[in-house]
Amino acid sequence: MFVAVVTCVLLSVVLTSADITGQHPQSGTCLCLTGTNVNAHSSGDLQASVIASVSKPSCYKFHGGIHTADGYTWYQLQNVNGHNPWVAGTFLSISTASHCSSTSTTSGSCSDATAKNYACKLKALADAGTITLWNKHPSGVHDNAYAYNNIRDACLGHAAARSHYTCSTCTSPGAPGGHVCLSATLLHYIYAVHQRLGYIHVNEIAGACHSCTSKHYLGRAVDLHNPSGQSSTMLSICTSMGGWGQNEGDHVHCQFTH
Repeated sequence: MFVAVVTCVLLSVVLTSADITGQHPQSGTCLCLTGTNVNAHSSGDLQASVIASVSKPSCYKFHGGIHTADGYTWYQLQNVNGHNPWVAGTFLSISTASHCSSTSTTSGSCSDATAKNYACKLKALADAGTITLWNKHPSGVHDNAYAYNNIRDACLGHAAARSHYTCSTCTSPGAPGGHVCLSATLLHYIYAVHQRLGYIHVNEIAGACHSCTSKHYLGRAVDLHNPSGQSSTMLSICTSMGGWGQNEGDHVHCQFTH
């Protein structure tokens, strides 16, 4: 009984019927998550450190590694937040190649060329160190919905990942998971703030858990770190572009209707 409880806590999943245990897919095969908040480990065993938490409907290419330990067959996934972690086959299903991309783990595509253009500009600024797109959540939850990942995937023409967990401001149903296309107006706003202020730090876009009706989940809101003396400028730009914003202390929130 004790072992069963520990296993449940460490894997933290909602089970489904899919299970690829015992199968030997070829490297590059598309594997999709069938549970939520599945722990991805640094190696194929329960004692290994957890380096990401992954949830359906995210899909990743199979990196090639298979290992049996602790009662599970583990499969190594490719490029999960920059790592190649291991997930138990109990929580994976084999899918078609169209569900995986060589550079992105999102589902769906977004057709707004203006949004893609601004996302690529922001990614280039982040890669150059001119701005920061955060690669973590204040909650400490690991997933694919960090601000950097949102912008990276939008630049590729893909929908951005949303987080899937609960918080004090949305205890049920919590952040919805899945993916959403980012608003071109929102991305223009972030770029305009950079143009005015120079260095900025983007905390959250579509990721993390907010109020249950948050515009973050629609890809229309952003939280920007609020250094002393910059909130008024951030809010002024927000309202001048037709948005609504407020100073929330350590960050400025700005959202748009489209």
